[in-house]
Amino acid sequence: MSRMIRTWPVRRGVGLALITTALVWTTCSLATRPATIAPPPESEVELTAVEKGTTYKVHGGNAYRVDPRTGRWQFVQRVYDPGFYDKHYIERDGVIFRKADDGALVPVRRHFADGFEHATRLADLIGMERGWTSCSLQSPRAPGVADYVALRKRILAEGADFLDNRLGPDDTLAHGGQTSLAAFSVPPARGMVTAKASLSTELLHFVKGDDVWISCWCRVPADSGMPFTVLDLETTWIENHPGIRVAIADGRHVCLQLKSLGNPYYRQPPGQEVDFPRGRWVRLRVHLGLTEAEDGVIEVWQDDRKIIDTRGRTLVLAGAIYNSLEIGISAYNEQRRPATLFVDDVEISAEPIAQ
Repeated sequence: MSRMIRTWPVRRGVGLALITTALVWTTCSLATRPATIAPPPESEVELTAVEKGTTYKVHGGNAYRVDPRTGRWQFVQRVYDPGFYDKHYIERDGVIFRKADDGALVPVRRHFADGFEHATRLADLIGMERGWTSCSLQSPRAPGVADYVALRKRILAEGADFLDNRLGPDDTLAHGGQTSLAAFSVPPARGMVTAKASLSTELLHFVKGDDVWISCWCRVPADSGMPFTVLDLETTWIENHPGIRVAIADGRHVCLQLKSLGNPYYRQPPGQEVDFPRGRWVRLRVHLGLTEAEDGVIEVWQDDRKIIDTRGRTLVLAGAIYNSLEIGISAYNEQRRPATLFVDDVEISAEPIAQ
């Protein structure tokens, strides 16, 4: 019998708009006057960021805005539960387990790979045996969180058909073996920030000090729109699931973005950009040294050519756990035409991946 891990819906229906605001996490309205506190010792501050002239601090799971006149901190929002680790994880004999809904203990994964073989439908991919735990199909016919969560349940549990966006195994085009993952997305409707057709697992466990190696093969058909993001490594324990993601800037150039305060992009050197081609398989490899400081290792290869080699923040907070990998069309914004993305031979590991 499959163990079930409770998954949290990705709130990126509004997330892409929010990352351009002062906080990557959703802001909340307060019925009463926001509380203010005296600044705690700087050694207890988890994150400091300046956005549009305003200073923000994260402390004890809360985000605060610094009053420039008084220096006091004004409460903005609860961004994570400081007790999340004890609630959802347990360590035994040096092994870390995720607590399943039925109380069972599921070992976290420091290595995960899938070539999508021996699957004929989306439901074949999702479950504890395979390792994928959820999917997202956000589209004009399922624009909100409640809409695409309900759609996911109908597809997986009841065998219902897709609406407009589609996701699942495909045996017409593969890089290795006989099957790949095919994602199809129509453009977002007016009022939607993005559309998506993606597959995810929440069984991973990468923390500060870890090296993370990722490899995948992607193919965008010649007549397709270009997805904005194709892979996200995130923490589901912080509001709005921040993390680092592989984006294709301006529909042409692979780059990385840390979804967090400041939203730094790590781009290819100006004048040396390599286009991401349509109509053929492209291998993407990423190496990250995880840290909330500015000296994290960031390396990206496209078809074995190193295109990004820099340093910067790679972890949203020092105590964050990257537990989620999302692949496929994780964000699509183009309005002119739909997008199709084939993904194959996906692998993520704490150790270097063979070339």
